[in-house]
Amino acid sequence: MRTRIRRVFLSLVVAAAGLLMATRAATAEAPPDVASYEIEAVYEPAEHLITARETATYTNLTDTEIPDLVLHLYLNAFSSLDTLWMQEAGPVHRGYAYSPAHPGWSRIDEILLEDGTVLDWAPIDDDATLVRVDLPQPVQPGESVRVEITFQAQLPRVFARTGWADAPAGGGGDFVMAGQWFPKFGVWEEGAWNAYPFHANSEFYADFGSYDVALTLPEGWRVGATGVPVGELIVDDDGTETHTFHADHVIDFAWSASPRFRTLTEPAGSVEVTVFYLPGQRSEAKRVMAAALQGLELYQQWYGAYGRGLYDALTVIVVPPDAGGAGGMEYPTLFTVGATVPAGMPRCVRLLEVETVHELGHQWFQSMVATNEAEEPWLDEGFTDYAAVRAMRELDGGDVVACGGWTLSYLAMQRMSYATMPNTPMAGNAWEFGMEFAVATYAKPVVALSTLERYVGERAMLDFLGTYVDRYAFGHPSADDVRAVMAETLGAETAAWFFDGVVDSGATLDAQALALDEGGEAAIRRGDLCLPVTVRITTASGVETVDWPCDGALKVDADDWVGVEVDPERVVLLDLNLANNAVQEGTDWGPRFSARWVGALVRVTQALQSLFAGGWQR
Repeated sequence: MRTRIRRVFLSLVVAAAGLLMATRAATAEAPPDVASYEIEAVYEPAEHLITARETATYTNLTDTEIPDLVLHLYLNAFSSLDTLWMQEAGPVHRGYAYSPAHPGWSRIDEILLEDGTVLDWAPIDDDATLVRVDLPQPVQPGESVRVEITFQAQLPRVFARTGWADAPAGGGGDFVMAGQWFPKFGVWEEGAWNAYPFHANSEFYADFGSYDVALTLPEGWRVGATGVPVGELIVDDDGTETHTFHADHVIDFAWSASPRFRTLTEPAGSVEVTVFYLPGQRSEAKRVMAAALQGLELYQQWYGAYGRGLYDALTVIVVPPDAGGAGGMEYPTLFTVGATVPAGMPRCVRLLEVETVHELGHQWFQSMVATNEAEEPWLDEGFTDYAAVRAMRELDGGDVVACGGWTLSYLAMQRMSYATMPNTPMAGNAWEFGMEFAVATYAKPVVALSTLERYVGERAMLDFLGTYVDRYAFGHPSADDVRAVMAETLGAETAAWFFDGVVDSGATLDAQALALDEGGEAAIRRGDLCLPVTVRITTASGVETVDWPCDGALKVDADDWVGVEVDPERVVLLDLNLANNAVQEGTDWGPRFSARWVGALVRVTQALQSLFAGGWQR
């Protein structure tokens, strides 16, 4: 009886949501639905098990027929220590260990067409993180296929973004973060399914669509989820309650629940921001809310309206200390924080604010501009982390560390990280990177984009990014598309050095100032990266700034020189060592000091990386 009532209610919700979408479409251009889902799920906390029925619809908007379906079953990556994911991960993710006693898995029980035809399916990879579903006939261009899937999902103890944990002063797994929990379509493009076995460094890629989800949990549990709650809470006669959510124009659906959740709610224009937190976390929740509100204001100024005006809500989950592995992750209209706040972290270290503005930035560079995180991970993480650097400059007390008179900006932290593995290209599939993944997808893009901003100016940079976001909102752009927009807005020459010299290359630059000798050499370059650089020459008679081409050492004829300074405006943040950029007559401290300086920075960076190994860099 409960299932029947819930299905009738869900049908009414779908109809009401269609009217709401039509109203919104009158004020904003809504993308077409490609992959949409209606899911009825029951969560059993004692077993950490989801039992569900899913109706999934895929619409073929391409000009080629679709012969079969491919579904992701991400949780199977956590079924044992022997999976590809586990072999690549160690099995440790962001410093948090996997529990073999509490694995995760997904199991499909049945797949049917609308007419009741039973469909066959089979694993594509050894771990069954991908399955292929046979169709009796292809899906023609412009047509849709609708399948009903009965499945179970066993959540692991929190690991790699998803699972269950014990809330503070709670127990029995009374916190759950359900991410990548349901069978999910790959992306049909260029005549094939874009879908890969689940790799440890890889994140996700999906089409836009609508979601109507009914979640049944024990009475008294509170739920935060993608989209917005709709309808009345259904109180069942078996001690459970059913919460129903709707989301339009999104690429995923995630949810979190606990009987111990508390909330803070604040308006941000037309967007309602809700922070879910647990007892003992109110101070962290208030910090997260403040950063989220400030970040929303900044990002909407820079990159356009949140969800292009199509999203009404933003939900933030502050994960409990026992669930740090679920923190620092983005989903449409929802993100999680708490991965970067180990016990005893002083208030003067603002990593929680960094984590908040970073994950918030993904609402633009991933949830709306939906690049392929598996094939080109730097496109979402790099642009997002650059946005976080800019946001931290604007936030009150914008330094990440401001303790005892010692300060450190987030940009400085990422420069230090870049310096540990500078010979790393940004381009590449996620699974092709090893330890250098964080440099390729976070640190180097931050330093490169910050360098680009200093070259072209903040206004031109915002014009480039605004054009990119506006053109590809609710699209799937690639690096080639980014390059085309950069060439259009900033010039082909700029796009060439950025992509050829930085994105696709591991070339480096260390520009060094020299004491002028009889040969007249004022500066030399180490490394193969050629970027425009200026040099300021100070002589007894005045100051002159000259351009330094890439074809060798800079020679200056000046017998009365006083000082030489390379890149005096500190434009080229990709320069590995800024400490050797200046020299004065009668001193030779530069090279010796710079070597010690770089060594010290590397040691500090390595210490920070060790301390924050459970941090949000994925």
